[in-house]
Amino acid sequence: MTLNKTNKLVSVVIPTYNREKYLEKAIFSVINQTYKNFEVIIIDDGSKENYAESICEKYDNCFYFYKKNGGLSSARNYGISKAQGEYIAFLDDDDFWREDKLQKQVKVLNSDKSVDCVHSSASVVDEKGIKKGKLIGASENKIHKRSGDVFWNALGRWVVKSPTPLIRKKVFTSDLLFDETIKVGEDVDFYQRMFYKHKVFYINEPLAFYREYNDFNRLSLQSYKYLGLEKKIYNNFVKMGIKNPFILSKIASKLLDSGVKRYNLLNPQNKIKLRFLDKCIFSINTLNKIKF
Repeated sequence: MTLNKTNKLVSVVIPTYNREKYLEKAIFSVINQTYKNFEVIIIDDGSKENYAESICEKYDNCFYFYKKNGGLSSARNYGISKAQGEYIAFLDDDDFWREDKLQKQVKVLNSDKSVDCVHSSASVVDEKGIKKGKLIGASENKIHKRSGDVFWNALGRWVVKSPTPLIRKKVFTSDLLFDETIKVGEDVDFYQRMFYKHKVFYINEPLAFYREYNDFNRLSLQSYKYLGLEKKIYNNFVKMGIKNPFILSKIASKLLDSGVKRYNLLNPQNKIKLRFLDKCIFSINTLNKIKF
């Protein structure tokens, strides 16, 4: 295949940990893309059984790496460090893609240099991969809010859906990687911080399939582990070098609101009530002191 300047290499990072069942389906959905200039990077995050390497060996341009278990953030960061592509995509080992996903997203990044991340909606499927008739993504009245400088309308409210983004590799700087100390909600932290620096573009089509099933080992179902996440996100904004007190106060206020709503939803008999001053004037102190 003859490559040209628009046919840029895409690195697809797929972390896996003790979950063989769906991995090959995820890999095949990349192999089957209409856009062909890609590499698949499988990061085995310390699985007990070496199932991933033999699956990866079946496919061209699929590269297997093993590392000591460190969690999803660690696995994604390791994948980023191994990526050779100009664009990076993430795919969880139990999700999969529509065959034209990369083609549509690469076209956007090639044509608009101001956009650093392309994301989309996703179709929800069951354990067997059958569509459940539900989409995750923007509602019709909020589609226009998912593109451009989305930071303030997204903070504490929404993030990129996990199997959908394609991101320029230059986005991943030393102060903008996945926080390896965050074991649940690491994607929320990363994308909220990415929005602060980078423009995004939303494609209102389900370019990916998100598998939804009952397994308590799935971190996304362990809601209580998200408690206190907003404090970590705020501290990561500070570490990024944001010093303007008005911006930091507004960030803290939005994160405080999000954190309290999460807590109250999980603890309806012991709700936290915020005063106006706590939320709008002393938001940084309140966020740091509150016990979620």
